[in-house]
This record gives sequence, C-alpha cells and structure tokens, in this order.
Amino acid sequence: MTVAVIIPVYNAEPFIKAAILSLVSERDQVKLDIIAIEDGSTDRTPDILALCAKEVPELRVLRNPRKGIAAARNTGIEALRADCRFVAFLDADDLSVRGRIANQRSLLEANPSIDALYGKVEMFSHADPATMGPMKDRPTRIIRGPYLQSAMFRRSVFERVGPFDESYRQGCDTDFVLRLADAGVNLSLDEGIAAYYRRHNTNVTLDRTEMHREFIRATMKSAIRNRIKGKPQLPAIFDSLFMNRAHIEDEQAS
Repeated sequence: MTVAVIIPVYNAEPFIKAAILSLVSERDQVKLDIIAIEDGSTDRTPDILALCAKEVPELRVLRNPRKGIAAARNTGIEALRADCRFVAFLDADDLSVRGRIANQRSLLEANPSIDALYGKVEMFSHADPATMGPMKDRPTRIIRGPYLQSAMFRRSVFERVGPFDESYRQGCDTDFVLRLADAGVNLSLDEGIAAYYRRHNTNVTLDRTEMHREFIRATMKSAIRNRIKGKPQLPAIFDSLFMNRAHIEDEQAS
C-alpha cells in the first residue's frame, strides 16, 4: 500500500530538493507517493522540481498557481491514488526525520483505533547535508504543536472531516486539528521527533501578528462548535498540542 506525502511548494529554491531527498531515504521501507504542488513560484523552484522528478520516480509534480498552502494541500488530497491508505505532509523548507514515515505507518497499522498521529518537531536553522538533519553544533529546540509535517493520517480522516479551510493563510493546520478533535477523531500524540522544522528569514510564521490572529480565529470557531454541541470546553487535546507550543514560541520571540 502507498503512503502519500503532500508538499506545498512556493519559492522554495534553496530547500525543496533536500526536503524531497529526506523522504527518498525511506524508499526501501515504504512505497512512497510524493506529491509536490507547485504554487506559482517566481524563482527556480519549478526547474528544480522538474529535475527532481527525473531522478525520483516517487515524485509527482502538480500545479496550483497562487491559490495558497491550504488549497495546495487540498489539491494533493484530491490526487491521492487508489491504493493510498495513509497521508503525511511535509513543508517545502523542512526535512522529514529518517524512518519517520515507516514508523508512523507501523504505529497506525498496529493500532486500528488510532486515526491520526502527531509527533514532535525539532526547530533548526542550519542543516547538515550528510545527515539530512540539524547541524550538531547549532542550537535546536524540540517542541510539540499542530504541525502537519509531524503528522500522519488515515485517508478516511479526510472523508470524515473534510478538506483544509482555504480562507486561512497560515492557520489551516490549527483549524484542521481542532476540527479533528471536535469530530471525535482518535488522535494520538507520539513522543518521537517526526520532522525538522527549518527557521529562516522567509518563514510565513514570522508574521506573528497574523499567526496569533489566525490562531484565535481557529480556536474561537472550535469553541463555537463545542458550544453548539453542548460541550463547555475546548477538546482536551488542546492543551497538549497548543498551549505548550505557544509558550515556547513566545520564549523564542523574547
């Protein structure tokens, strides 16, 4: 069976090849379908993807010009192959931890009651091209949060919960995980590090005002859904996935 990995790509010239190669390291363990959605880049990203597609048979490149990251992820979901049972994500500037895809697939296969897994991410700024991980002599930070690049889902989750909300610029992952919890999806938190989250000067999340506004918007929508259903509080998973993340990111900004 195939594990699909969806990568939205926009102006990722310095990073996209490394992101793809970090997944290819698992090709002997997992049947991969890497779906890169090119979102109208204005740098050399399309050329790099074309070269990667010639070298990596697992890679498919789709085009979704300037519709945004949520729409790109939805395009990837719509393009899933018939034999795909599990879906993971990776951002174009990040790296997948070696063995992460095989490990998360095994956990889902061994635990049929679990619908989705979220692992930890390790934030870094400088990569070691030999290990496809952070440089050992540079500072990193390990955190848990609603980061899609650390997650794997059964395909049925998207049929149950629906697509990503394309009205969000950078909050669709927060909105999505809250919708999972609100829908009663069995979401498990894995203590392993699943992805390396690269920090650089073009990260969308550097716009902290927008990030906080989108976070509040997503949590308010969840609170309204729960109030309508007669639930007095946000889902219990909220504290584990969100509050610790917010605390750590505030420390980073100080």
